[in-house]
Amino acid sequence: MKTVAPADMKPDFEIEVERAVRHYVSEHDGHFPSRRNLLATLGGSMRDLNPVAKRVIQRIREEQTALAALPEMPETVSDATDRLAQAAWKAACEIANSEIEALRTLQGKREASQRAELADLEDVIDDLEEALDTERHRADGAEKQIRTLECRLETADREISALNGRLAERAALLESLRAEITQPTPGRGSKRENNSGFDRDDTPEA
Repeated sequence: MKTVAPADMKPDFEIEVERAVRHYVSEHDGHFPSRRNLLATLGGSMRDLNPVAKRVIQRIREEQTALAALPEMPETVSDATDRLAQAAWKAACEIANSEIEALRTLQGKREASQRAELADLEDVIDDLEEALDTERHRADGAEKQIRTLECRLETADREISALNGRLAERAALLESLRAEITQPTPGRGSKRENNSGFDRDDTPEA
């Protein structure tokens, strides 16, 4: 009679039970685990575990019986299997080596491209640094010229101030001289007035 798991049991519960049973068998020299061992490993209840464990263990026993009933593999088949395995391994190694070589080639191309980009960037940096040095020299020269012009401007300002002072002095002197020239001298009349007086006093009576 076939044992059916409860309807509310997880669909993958039997897979978990089978995995636990096979692991226990491989670790314990072919012996099957007890229900309590499985229960301690998987948890749950004995009511749910018991029918599933029974079905799984029965299936594994049938597999072991079928494998035990198989005749021993002939040497020719064993040799062919070994050669096939060796050929498969060789092909896998060749594929792996080919992929590794392709990756190395790709990495080499990437590194070469990166080196070329780096060289281009270094050239750009060198050009920028050279241009920066040129601009610095120009700025230094312009600054020196500005300082020279400032010194000349200060000298010119001083000279202009001195000339303005001299000009003011000469203007004041000129104004003073003009005032002296235009002002009449006290106690002195004109020549015409003196002559007319002389004529009146010296004319003989008729």
